[in-house]
Order: sequence, then structure tokens, then C-alpha cells
Amino acid sequence: MSLDVSRIKTITIDSYSTLLDVDSAAGPLREKIDNADEVAKLWRYESLVYGMLCNFYGTYESFYELNRHALRYSLKVHQIDLPEEEINDILSIYHDLKVFDDVRDGVKALRDLGYPVYVLSNGDPAMLKSLVKIARIDDIINDYISVEEIHQYKPAKELYLHGAKRAATAPENIVHISAGWFDFAGAQQAGMQGIWMNRKDEIPRIFGPKPDLVVRGFAEVVELLKNA
Repeated sequence: MSLDVSRIKTITIDSYSTLLDVDSAAGPLREKIDNADEVAKLWRYESLVYGMLCNFYGTYESFYELNRHALRYSLKVHQIDLPEEEINDILSIYHDLKVFDDVRDGVKALRDLGYPVYVLSNGDPAMLKSLVKIARIDDIINDYISVEEIHQYKPAKELYLHGAKRAATAPENIVHISAGWFDFAGAQQAGMQGIWMNRKDEIPRIFGPKPDLVVRGFAEVVELLKNA
């Protein structure tokens, strides 16, 4: 473990796949198509790629609209034609995704230990407002920080530096927790420490930076900080 607990003054947390289970987005698809899991997997992948491409192209669209483009493409790949009304219905799941069981208690425990906690996300403000409400952490976190504030998607270091500024904390005193391997790496490039919350037992990437710590859920982070 390379995590330096003594440096940590503030905690930022990713949203999708870390607080909310994006795999649950397949639910509304199952009501309309047969191969929902395949479509949902491509949908998620494409939406993340589009954000990175926005950085490269020097353009910006909200994450909700990127999800729309990604969903349309995924359906087209699988030769599925749905009317716009049904596409809107499917997209709305991003305002009601499944919450991981340890989120409320985990975030509260971090706050009880005295750490300010911020959600740092690619999501637009409307998405994040829904997210913190359904995760039942709207009364616990200090704030949520959206990509829409600077139009730079993860893993661009500008977003993490913006998060540090919003949290009034030097990057080296922040640890970012994320289920996304590219996300903790982006935080590290900005000078933060990065914890990979490997919720679904993924195989670690061979290429790229290594996390400062790997955990399966919030309990491990809380226990480590409690005993520091």
C-alpha cells in the first residue's frame, strides 16, 4: 500500500459505478429488448469514451446528452430501432439507478471521522441532484462538483484541480475514491492520491498508473482511516 493517510484532509468520491450501480441501467432495457445486458455494456463504454473525446475535440455536451448519443449508437449496433419516447424513458434511469448498499453508512462514517466529502463527477447538475438524493447522502456530503462547471471530462486533470479548488484543499491533501480505473489515475495526475474501489472484482489494468490503495467497498476505507 502506498496510500499516505497522514496527508489526507479531504475526500472526493466518484458517482457512477462507485455510489450507484450503472449495471442497473440494463433494467429498463430488459422491458423492451432481449439482449439488454450487451446493449447496456456498450452504452456505458461509449458514453465514457465520448466524454474523453469531448476533451480531445475541444467541445462539450452534457453527460446526459452523451448518454443519449451512446444509447442510440448501442441500439444501432445491435440493429434495434426504438422511438424517441422509449429512448427518453430508458435514459431516465440515470435519475434512479440502484445504490450500492454501503453508500449511506460509508459516507456518513467518513464524515464522522472529520473528513469533508465531495462527490466529483462527470454527471451534470440535474443528474447529481438526483444521485445524492436517491443515495440518501444529500444531507451528509459537503457538496457535489460537476463537470459542467468547467467543461472538462475525466480523466482530464483540470477537473480534479477544479475539484480541489472548490473543496479549498491542496490536491496533495485529497484522496479520490473511484470504481473507474482511469478516474483514480486522472486524480493522481492532478497530484491527488487515488483509491480504486474495485466493487466487481475486475482484473487490474496492466497499462497506466497503479492506485495507492485497492478496496472492495467503503468499510475498508473507513477502517483504515479510523486506525490511522
